[in-house]
Amino acid sequence: MNILIIKHGSIGDFVISIGAMKSIRHKFPKKKIYLLTTTLMKNIFYKIPFIDEIFLDDRNSNFDLIKYLIKLKKLDISLVIDLQNSTRTEIYHFFTRSLYRNIKINSSKKFANFRYKIQPYRFEHVSDGLNNQLKLININHFFKPNVDWMKNKHFKNPISKKYIVLIPGSSKSGLKKRWPARSFSDLSNLFIKENFDVIATGTKTDQPIIDDIIKYNPLVKKSEELSKFKNFIHLCDESSLIVSVDTGPAHIAALSQKPFIWLVQKGSYDLTNVPISENISVIKSNHIKNISVKDVIEESKKLLNIR
Repeated sequence: MNILIIKHGSIGDFVISIGAMKSIRHKFPKKKIYLLTTTLMKNIFYKIPFIDEIFLDDRNSNFDLIKYLIKLKKLDISLVIDLQNSTRTEIYHFFTRSLYRNIKINSSKKFANFRYKIQPYRFEHVSDGLNNQLKLININHFFKPNVDWMKNKHFKNPISKKYIVLIPGSSKSGLKKRWPARSFSDLSNLFIKENFDVIATGTKTDQPIIDDIIKYNPLVKKSEELSKFKNFIHLCDESSLIVSVDTGPAHIAALSQKPFIWLVQKGSYDLTNVPISENISVIKSNHIKNISVKDVIEESKKLLNIR
């Protein structure tokens, strides 16, 4: 009898859930463990060492529900662990309970056999919530997320100087999460003055804001090669400081445990989804554009031990 983990979501949410996946594997070392996720997540995280096989669910139509139910039977699933906990997965669980009495479900949504009930106004971190959910199926040994298995084994860093990493972009739906390009440019003056290289990195959709930063400050550099995820991890690991807005890659960068400044808008999200790092400084405001360059400079000086 096998296990199916469900995790769709964004890059950041997926990274946070990787610790839970490792915890599941630790509890069930001999079970076949499958993952149901989206094409985007599979393309990025296709070598997860805790998963035997990845299947796709891009949530395009109700036909995906039928494929899901067929897959449960074909893969001989006995336990579904829902790390997504969405309205969609709640529907999946309703039909699963109706058709397959032998399949048990662990989720925070309705129709779960082992349901973790999130308390109202309880601002627990997403990773804590997942761990509490897993406790209901007697998983009590928890791991933090780690993406070292994604690294490029042949990576050679082309940057010879000490450097700072800027992660200024966001998805198209998250444009309000961006700190202004001019602010990143002004911040970079401090680093360049202190003899650091400054690398602005991001995906293709982030290139416009990266180009704007470079337009304001031509000494800032970019590299498409270093922005590839398998190289991006090395880039962060070998940096002196990372400054990022609230975006998926920030969660990968934070795992480097390098000094990390997270720029975010105030709200419950800045408590429940803060990147997992022991070396993080959170600077927040009611609107991210109101975060002052001066405040970020002062925090940067402190982390870099600059007077």
